[in-house]
Amino acid sequence: MARRRGGLVGRRAELATIVQDRCAAGPTVVSGLPGAGKSALLDEVRRTLVDSGAPVLSVSFPAERPEWDLFGFRSVLAAIREQYEQFATDPRLPESLERVSTSCTKEAYADPWSRFCLLHAMSTLFTRLETTAPVTVVLDGIDHLADPVLAVAPMHRAGHRVIASYRTPRSGRADPFRGTQGRTIELGPLSSDEASTLLRRATGMRVTPALEQAVHWALGPLWGHPASMISTVSELRRGEKLEVVDGLAHLRAGEAPIAVPAGHPFSEVIESFGEIGRRVVLLAASTPGLLIEETSYLEVGDQPGRIAGRATDALIQAGLLDCDPDGRIRCRVPGIGAAMEQGGLDVRKLHRTVAEGMLDAGKVTGPYRQPLASHIAAAGSEMPVCGDYVGLLRSSESALAADSVERTAYLHAIWWHTGRTPDRAGRQTELFRHLVRTADYATLEGFTHEALADRPGAGERAELAVAAVLSAVHLGRPVPQQVRDMLVGDEVTLNFADRWFAGRRIVPEDVELSLLPIWRQVSFAACHPGRRGDLPCEEVTEACAVRDLVPVFRAVLGRDYRTPSAGPVAAHHRARIAYAEGDWTGVLDAVYELEAHASVDELVREHTRLLAAEVFGRRNELRRAADWLAKVPENGHLPLLRAWVEIGASAETGNDREAFESGWRALRTHFESDDEVGAARLFLRLARHEKRDPMLDEVVDAAEKWFAGKGSSYTCKMVALIRSQPNGEETKTASTERVLAEIGRLPADRRSKKAGGGEVPGREPLTEIETGILELVRTGRTNRQIARAVRISEKTVEKHLTRLFAKAGCRTRYGLATSNLGRRADAVGA
Repeated sequence: MARRRGGLVGRRAELATIVQDRCAAGPTVVSGLPGAGKSALLDEVRRTLVDSGAPVLSVSFPAERPEWDLFGFRSVLAAIREQYEQFATDPRLPESLERVSTSCTKEAYADPWSRFCLLHAMSTLFTRLETTAPVTVVLDGIDHLADPVLAVAPMHRAGHRVIASYRTPRSGRADPFRGTQGRTIELGPLSSDEASTLLRRATGMRVTPALEQAVHWALGPLWGHPASMISTVSELRRGEKLEVVDGLAHLRAGEAPIAVPAGHPFSEVIESFGEIGRRVVLLAASTPGLLIEETSYLEVGDQPGRIAGRATDALIQAGLLDCDPDGRIRCRVPGIGAAMEQGGLDVRKLHRTVAEGMLDAGKVTGPYRQPLASHIAAAGSEMPVCGDYVGLLRSSESALAADSVERTAYLHAIWWHTGRTPDRAGRQTELFRHLVRTADYATLEGFTHEALADRPGAGERAELAVAAVLSAVHLGRPVPQQVRDMLVGDEVTLNFADRWFAGRRIVPEDVELSLLPIWRQVSFAACHPGRRGDLPCEEVTEACAVRDLVPVFRAVLGRDYRTPSAGPVAAHHRARIAYAEGDWTGVLDAVYELEAHASVDELVREHTRLLAAEVFGRRNELRRAADWLAKVPENGHLPLLRAWVEIGASAETGNDREAFESGWRALRTHFESDDEVGAARLFLRLARHEKRDPMLDEVVDAAEKWFAGKGSSYTCKMVALIRSQPNGEETKTASTERVLAEIGRLPADRRSKKAGGGEVPGREPLTEIETGILELVRTGRTNRQIARAVRISEKTVEKHLTRLFAKAGCRTRYGLATSNLGRRADAVGA
């Protein structure tokens, strides 16, 4: 729970219960983990009672206080003196204050009789505190006292109401208030809606669904824990990892995964075990996880090997780690593992430590083979090259699905341990193809640098040139100069990236010339020169017109090229496809992501900004539509598409005549433009707005001249469709894309799909079990935990995850957790 501007986020039911229940037989204890919002709730209780005219004494017990003050009476005396003017007191109160003050000493606490006298004196003081009505005593942080029950006894005995906050006792420790006649209110996590509200308040603005899902995934079971959420957002803001576009907060490109800073409920347990505790958490958060018997290899120096075991047990008991039935340890809060790594720990070195410990102990056969292989793979190039590991790695890798992300670490390790042998080139090709199939261009970029530094042969270097170009284009950053210096002789390949970043037009022939000759040696699925994949030529042509590279690559590189899920190329493609599907939220998410990229060329920016303006116009948010439209110059790369958006927004105001005239003027002004994408939409929209035959004939004549002049193969079909618009069934909310689909100008897999709200067309709906698995993934659960939760086998979970990856268009659990899949439409523009 958080409090902002006098309001609570959540805890309304608890607040009402505390304020209304004034007849408790004992103290009311608000219990919860550190950071659960106990102090904020008590503060709101105090404010509510004071506003109602009730006398309230508010006392806070700091964590740092004299240990001998067992009952915290020094803090109580200080609070009474500070708030003295609020009470109608007995004239003898100053005498009682003085008596308690002189009795509250270290010596008095040490003597049983003096301690009894001190309690009696405090009881007398509270009987004299209020002569007209009982006082509500609000005690914050009473868990800091050695004997909290005795501390509240004098107040309650005097007839006052006591409301106290107390940390939920750690496992194995007794609750001192159990058995008393009071009430305990346990503060659990906020509900999902309350947590979303808190996230927005913590950022101070609206947030993208992707940011919310990323924070949710990082926090796992801590999602809804107020302090952890606020500190995580504060860390993101402090590290300048948040980007604000159009008043909407989202993660900057490449700023994932999110780290959860110290101060969460598990911090004390981790820190109590020092370096070993952090090592256990980091390894448990890594992909291979950690087996219970492997924790002994994490000990520092010559220690006996028991501290790591105790740390693991304590963290499992605390709820941070989870142990599968097979003994594998997993971290339930991925963001804490990320914080360990960002704090300086190297997870690859830790995996090497465990692997070498197993090798030294002779644990290399039978049940130890797969765990050993997983640590060697995760250690990567931190492990010294050893050809003996290749067979071990290969046997484990071959058991994984072909497109499994887990294969990446194994294939890299196989390449690394192959060393400088004749097999090295083949290992490189295998890893390269896999990274393109999984669209993991960040890893491909790193591998390219690593492989080039190892002085590869000419054939390997040519392959790495294609890898450098693909990773540069998809990540939105030019090929670094140091990489270019190592690729002398591969200028034809590098020329593709140069053309792309210079904003020049890209056509399939460019891909064939620069990339296809080498790519055909990498992928057997690559197309032959001059031939295209299963995509219609018109789709590729339209994609080229707006610089959407994904269909171009799919058509030329073949089925081993998969649609990427991250980077500016992926975001642009998502925006275009989401618009064709009528998924307005998906369009805006992709546009906001693109706005954060610095290297997006102007044509792509114009295209996506126009899509955003069109979406806001469709949603009748005309001011925001105008704001986005103003970002696109009238004489830009897509003047006719801009006119199409502009008249659509004007039509929403009901002024069809003005909209038509505006579009007609733009058409005359830019009649020589090559903006065929905009022309098709503009002519259709003009025809739809103009019902009179004379002007309709002019629109048809202009369309016929325009398309004939451009040599378009769709002249006849376009003209026929334009002529039919006034008599058709189209409405102002119908998508132009549906009309264009009839003549094959949209992606083949988007044709005959409906546009509009509700369920996203073109995407297979989620089953009930897939929805459940998706939610569990977003809370950081492992496959084993998911299998137990939904009562299916672990292998069945893997099959469902494979289908979910395909539906979400991603390749990792993180990508799935932060995707829009299965998420209700979010009113981003609200």
